[in-house]
Amino acid sequence: MYRNIVSFVAKGTNSGKTFLMERLIEEYKKRGLRVAAVKHTNHLSQVDKEGKDTDKFARKGADRIVLFSDHALMLYEFSCPGTDYLVDLAGKDMDLVLVEGFKKGPFQKIEVFNPSSYDAPLCMENSDDKDTYIALVSREPFDAGLPWFSFDDIEGLCAFIDKRIRQR
Repeated sequence: MYRNIVSFVAKGTNSGKTFLMERLIEEYKKRGLRVAAVKHTNHLSQVDKEGKDTDKFARKGADRIVLFSDHALMLYEFSCPGTDYLVDLAGKDMDLVLVEGFKKGPFQKIEVFNPSSYDAPLCMENSDDKDTYIALVSREPFDAGLPWFSFDDIEGLCAFIDKRIRQR
């Protein structure tokens, strides 16, 4: 089991995953925690706008590109990262790692469900990773056999994550 990592997943876009993660990050930062946000995407095909330096480096075959300033660092790495590598990179010196997406990932998952778009949440489907779902967040109560949270219950969701995911 991966410590201090939770993934927020949904059947599709516009479910509220990003909105929820923004609110959780904000709350955990108020509490003094170090929080990493990881976004899983299938469309990271271009490093930068065409013609920019980083795009030129990538087109010439750089395996890793690091952009940095006095205040920030960004890393582009052109490889398929293993889960352990991703966890080491994202979790270094962090209290909590929040992942958006990565439905097939091994992390404990909180599903963000939009009943106006889908009949049933992912956690109710027959799948190999069904037991990784630990809670459901939606605008209205939905019985999926998991703890349910409203988008407005950020403190309750944080308490759940602290008890279930975070290990001090």
